[in-house]
Amino acid sequence: MSEYGYHYTHARHRAWRQKVLKRAGYLCEECKRYGRLDKNGNPVAAVTAHHIQHLEDRPDLAYDVNNGQALCLACHNKKHPEKGGDHNRR
Repeated sequence: MSEYGYHYTHARHRAWRQKVLKRAGYLCEECKRYGRLDKNGNPVAAVTAHHIQHLEDRPDLAYDVNNGQALCLACHNKKHPEKGGDHNRR
């Protein structure tokens, strides 16, 4: 776990996550952007609130809702090569 791992367990982070997901209608913003649907033909649900400017780089933006993006697990993993994604984080 990174030195910021503790951040994800705090109530403030959970509140930030909820605001990010709610703002996006609980739908993956990347899938919506590209018109991707789930296997049933529905919009893809978001399960993760992603920090656009990464926490390690911009801890001052940790709770800024404008620095959050609602993503499905697949899109979130693509944003993080260390989690098995295939895109560079920058």
